[in-house]
Amino acid sequence: MLYVRAILNVKPDQRETLLEAAKPCIEATLQEPGCLEYELHTSLSDPNRLVFLEVWESAEYLGPHGKSDHMKAFGKVAAGCLAGPPRIEYITPEKVDVK
Repeated sequence: MLYVRAILNVKPDQRETLLEAAKPCIEATLQEPGCLEYELHTSLSDPNRLVFLEVWESAEYLGPHGKSDHMKAFGKVAAGCLAGPPRIEYITPEKVDVK
């Protein structure tokens, strides 16, 4: 399993534009092989901070995802909407014995 957290700081006047562009991207991504979850959330402390939470079967599926037409289209729109570069974190489960 691979978890991805992508934090986007959006220009206030571009928030709705980014949300509209995210809709077809989310819909298409959920149909991709290996995608288990792909959700967009809003920070409670800052409405202009959007967070994608993703769950993938494995890292091998991220390459094709990043090169997909829907990600390219979203990236073009997002480039004009973001207040800075996105912060992306890749997370894998840690096996901890709990007795």
